[in-house]
Amino acid sequence: MPETASYRKVDLHTHSTRSDGHFSPADLVDLAVEQGVTLFSLTDHDTLDGIAEASSRAAEQGLSFVNGVELSTQWNGIPLHMVALNFSQDNEALQAIVRGNQAIRLDRARRIADLLVKQGLPDLFDDAVTLAGESQLGRPHFASLLVEKGFVKDANKAFDRYLGNKRLGQLRDVWPELESVLTSLADQNMELVLAHPKRYPLTVTKLKRLLGDFKKWGGTGLEVVSGNERPDSVRLLERLSQEFGLKASVGSDYHGPFGPWMQVGKFTQIHESEVDLVWQSWA
Repeated sequence: MPETASYRKVDLHTHSTRSDGHFSPADLVDLAVEQGVTLFSLTDHDTLDGIAEASSRAAEQGLSFVNGVELSTQWNGIPLHMVALNFSQDNEALQAIVRGNQAIRLDRARRIADLLVKQGLPDLFDDAVTLAGESQLGRPHFASLLVEKGFVKDANKAFDRYLGNKRLGQLRDVWPELESVLTSLADQNMELVLAHPKRYPLTVTKLKRLLGDFKKWGGTGLEVVSGNERPDSVRLLERLSQEFGLKASVGSDYHGPFGPWMQVGKFTQIHESEVDLVWQSWA
């Protein structure tokens, strides 16, 4: 099936330096314009901090911009991500969830630092906070410090030797329950999209259970493609979006030019005519 213009012009899942991306919000917008994107959303993890910068640059560039954020949550003990789209930035219910997740991230970093101390390393918490700056504090910052201080030769060794799940004792994040997040936001006039559903450790049967709960609690959309997914996985998610009455969303999940990320605006083809598109009512 040939790629349609609207398919190539929409990207509703990207990340900047305000979470774990490579480019600043403004530079990411510039890249989106270079790639021919005309409808764009910045969806950093658990932060709204980059929206104002991205929105301002998008206005300068003539790029249609939609407010977005990727929220961390959990369902039956399984960490999940949900993308909220097309909301007012001063939405109090959303801000409360973001503040709560920020506190969880800070506590998680403190626990990581303590577990590294138990492995014989110095307390790196304050240095990690400083290094993170405006970005979202996490294990990559600890990895960079371990390289900088000479404990390991590169970030891969840092994760192998100190920061992997086995080394940190399967560090668990106590994210808010999916039901709580959805019911808090369901009447707030925004799209609530389950992000990259094929990346979770779920059978198709369990994924259907998740989607049933997601819809019941107020979810409105399903990311039918995120980056370079297998076409058969995309076809399955298209069918599930129809079965559960969820609008189809798309995105590159772009983080930067390094690693497994697809370019902004690029992802596996979808069949637009066979699904209800999350952005269809925004025009």
